[in-house]
Amino acid sequence: MPMPPRSTPKLAVLIDSDDPGRVVDARTLAHDFGHPVHSISETPADIDVALAVTANRLELRVLRGDKALVGGHGTASDLSALDTTSGPGRSLSQPLLKAVGIKRRNPYRPAVLDATAGLGEDAWVLASVGCAVTACERNPITHALLADGLCRAMNIDPDTAARINLTPGDGVSYMDSIAGLSPAERPDVVYLDPMFPTGRKTAERKAMRVLRLISGDDADADRLLEAALRTATHRVVVKRPRLAPPLAGPPPAVTHKGKSLRFDVYPVSLNHEQL
Repeated sequence: MPMPPRSTPKLAVLIDSDDPGRVVDARTLAHDFGHPVHSISETPADIDVALAVTANRLELRVLRGDKALVGGHGTASDLSALDTTSGPGRSLSQPLLKAVGIKRRNPYRPAVLDATAGLGEDAWVLASVGCAVTACERNPITHALLADGLCRAMNIDPDTAARINLTPGDGVSYMDSIAGLSPAERPDVVYLDPMFPTGRKTAERKAMRVLRLISGDDADADRLLEAALRTATHRVVVKRPRLAPPLAGPPPAVTHKGKSLRFDVYPVSLNHEQL
């Protein structure tokens, strides 16, 4: 029996600040996205998801639907809050760093294209250890959240923030546009983090479930891998749930595992670093 079509949530921009500048920001976002704008005190009852412009940040709030997602803290990009320096924080990031080719006491830091940046957490981890990262995010709402988070992070850690170049648009289209450039002009590593498959036992964080509401599943994840293999000069890295199947295409050469995640590595060239 075919699955019913996915319903699109009704979205609006909410003004949750008395600051005149933030009111202008909210109206600009609403115009750019083609969504209505309302004050927080006059939110219509039929709005499912709100992009709230507060005094300090942008955040997504689920107002109707899945009870597990309604209420609580809004979903935002809080890059400078990520733990990249403590022992536990470094331990969590080790599988990712190994996957992109970073080794202890080796100065090599690849240029990375994060073609599915989301809220930018992995891009921030990579930039925090010295990688230059180009971050693509195709969903305009998610892109706005990431741009806001990066702007705020610039005030806390300008060196790390300066290593991230945020670009809007579809990752496949961006990769197609640079695939014909010389190797020196292309990224060493293409990093992919497509939406995880639904229905798996791996628990998906609330933030990712909220983003799934507005962007849907990455039905073109296999096309992402094809484009990435044409674009990277050294390797492609794909983030997956630990027990999920790999993306369709060639098998990964090696996998670096965390507690609930794994990073599949597809070599393009072994001239620079061993896997």
